[in-house]
Amino acid sequence: MYLSQTSITLVLLVFLTSTVFYQTINMKTEDVENTIEIKKIALYSDNIETATNRNLEKIVNDVFVNISYGIMNNGEFYNSAEEARSSIEKNISNKLNNSLSQLNDKNITISVENVEINHTDNPLIINVTCKVKLDYSKPVNGIIISLNKDIDINDNIKLSKLPDPYVYRNDFYYDWNNGVDITVNNINDDNYHTFRVVLNSSNFDYGYMNNSDSPREIRIIGWNTTSNKWNVLLPYWVQTWKQGTTNTSIIWVNCSNDELFGSRGGSIKAGGGSIKAGVRSKIIKIIYNSTTKIDRQNPKDTFILYDNFDNSRIDGNTWNVSGGYYIDNSKLIVQGLGSSVWTNKTYGTEYELMFKGNFTPVHAQAVGFFTQKSDTDGVGWDCYNRSDNNWLYMRNDSIIYWNENNNWIPNGITYLNEYYIYDLKRDDGNVVFSIMEDNLSISYSEKTFTTNVNNNYPISINTFTNSNATISIDWIFLKDVNDITTTVGAETTTDITYNELKPKTMIGTIYYGDPEQYIYVNGTEAGNYSIIGILTNTTDSWGTVGYKPKIEIE
Repeated sequence: MYLSQTSITLVLLVFLTSTVFYQTINMKTEDVENTIEIKKIALYSDNIETATNRNLEKIVNDVFVNISYGIMNNGEFYNSAEEARSSIEKNISNKLNNSLSQLNDKNITISVENVEINHTDNPLIINVTCKVKLDYSKPVNGIIISLNKDIDINDNIKLSKLPDPYVYRNDFYYDWNNGVDITVNNINDDNYHTFRVVLNSSNFDYGYMNNSDSPREIRIIGWNTTSNKWNVLLPYWVQTWKQGTTNTSIIWVNCSNDELFGSRGGSIKAGGGSIKAGVRSKIIKIIYNSTTKIDRQNPKDTFILYDNFDNSRIDGNTWNVSGGYYIDNSKLIVQGLGSSVWTNKTYGTEYELMFKGNFTPVHAQAVGFFTQKSDTDGVGWDCYNRSDNNWLYMRNDSIIYWNENNNWIPNGITYLNEYYIYDLKRDDGNVVFSIMEDNLSISYSEKTFTTNVNNNYPISINTFTNSNATISIDWIFLKDVNDITTTVGAETTTDITYNELKPKTMIGTIYYGDPEQYIYVNGTEAGNYSIIGILTNTTDSWGTVGYKPKIEIE
């Protein structure tokens, strides 16, 4: 049967109408799907912002608590507020990224950037800002729907139950149960001087220490003439502790006349016994037998210059470098043709230079008051080979000093490839050389020579002439020249407390800001007691508000 022309036309019209209808439905469906995806992106953004704000408080608190407990356990405070802040921000960023990464999928990438913390006018609240980057990309119906959005986070976070390492590790919350008086002789002016105290089995009983194998618990304290209390913590450095058969300990101390008990008159008591009227002894104290967990040695303030090279890089604030050098196991190695490490500052007479060094039998090395890369312009120790196989010399400008045998240091080669302590004093037209063992016993007796070399020189460590020339320095310091001696007095076994106070007993963990244990402070000093200040052990400040721990007498 054949269809009429009219019938065929109607069929075609129906087919065409149906096609257009279905295409319209498909286009509307794609629009709906695209709209849904766009709304889902907005929802993701809202959810991420909510999740960030919800997690931020816990993360920030966790970071501060973990850092505080870390300091309490190992005693390593941050060196500055900036160092502490940078570490905290890095920790917050890492933890926040880990938390938000759980929301990632094949279409979404979330990352946290620019975490920054700032102080507020409340010591327990910090302001935290950061940027959360949301990158979304998904193919839908043949097109890519993508979105890059930055979510700005700005929130004030209250820190609660923050253990205070500043209180936990500082000395005023510990008792020292024993002490000895150290009489200081020949200090009469008001300048600061550095001198040594020598302990050994004959003048000091290590058995009264809490831990005699370490000097960590000792404190060297001086007298405060204003408050009339033993509350001046003097800078000190322990060069040697309990060494050899005599258990020798060498401690270097820095103080002034004002910090010596008895220097300004008044009744004098020392070591638990009275001193007869008219006897003027000048005294500092070494106190010990404490459970304190922090070592308060401070060699940087004990000496005019000090370095033990315990970092992987040279201190650019102290030294200049040229040529080959490196630090290995806390020892400075200067090596090579024309290599030099020398101080930024220069020094004239009235200084004493002491270092523990190892010269090697390779031409040539010099340490002392020399210009850079020189052993002839200045004064110091020199090591190079001569025809008679003597290696070690004392140099004054271009002149090599001679001893009474008309030679250089006898058997100078025997000192090479070993660490000895070398000493050099420049004192009123004289220079004095000596070589010592670790306990400061004389290996090569003092030799004094007159000199007209009074110029200022840097402290220099130089190698030259040979690419294999090598000098190693374990430690080095510079101090004033003086004739100060010390005498170790009788031991006191009755209770001694730093500051002559009985600090309030702190049991368990003390939390920063606890109103029972702290007082609110503001101003410049208060930054030392801020959230960041307590992590730097008051070496740096942060902000102008804080909580200062109370020290109360029981």
